[in-house]
Amino acid sequence: MKLFSFQKLHNSSKQKLFLIPFLFTFGNALCGFMSVIQSLEENYVLAALFIVLAAFMDLCDGRLARYFQSTSVLGMELDSLCDAISFCFAPAILLYGWSLYQLHTAGMIVLGIYLCSGLFRLARFNITSIDHAHTFIGLPTTIAAFFFANVVIYEQWLAASKFAWLVRPERIAFMVTIIALLMISSIKFPSIKAVKMRIATGGILFICALIALWSIIKGYPIFLGLVALYIIASFLMSIFREITRSWWKKFIN
Repeated sequence: MKLFSFQKLHNSSKQKLFLIPFLFTFGNALCGFMSVIQSLEENYVLAALFIVLAAFMDLCDGRLARYFQSTSVLGMELDSLCDAISFCFAPAILLYGWSLYQLHTAGMIVLGIYLCSGLFRLARFNITSIDHAHTFIGLPTTIAAFFFANVVIYEQWLAASKFAWLVRPERIAFMVTIIALLMISSIKFPSIKAVKMRIATGGILFICALIALWSIIKGYPIFLGLVALYIIASFLMSIFREITRSWWKKFIN
């Protein structure tokens, strides 16, 4: 009789590790919940930081699920529900309390469009058969929420710079509308999910977290600039591909 089974120990450890991605997924939802609470208490920068933390949780849960080979339909559906809280509902509450309340009904309409666009984007993601490892169809809700969270965090920096016009309520409403349209568009946005979860990847994420912390302490909008560049570059590349495709069809014909 075997007193100790390494196979049982391995299976037991694997079952416990299966829960780790779910903890990050629920952490995502809890960060969204805390963001809403802080927005209602008018702590807008803290509310925005909770959205940034939720984005980090969302970045990790899928990678951990693939690393531990624990991906499932349940996990995908749960991830979408948590994303709806943190990247659709929470940003809408934050943006209204922070700025768009000044536009009254117009502000609510714009944020309603943003909320519905985000929900549509999440639902479409779950039913499409496109290989999400390389591209996303439409701007991901995580990126959209991360962008606006950084706008709130760096409001003072923006107000003191040549980009001060960006933080006016009507300009915020315009950006919210554009981002909402990008979420439901057919524009392809590059994905980094093809990068496997390895020690090197974990090191890169750790370095990014340190850079984020340093930029927040110093007040430099590094990640705001990067995500804005990502959105603009993806949009321009999509237009370039369409023009090239049209030109090529005319050339062939």
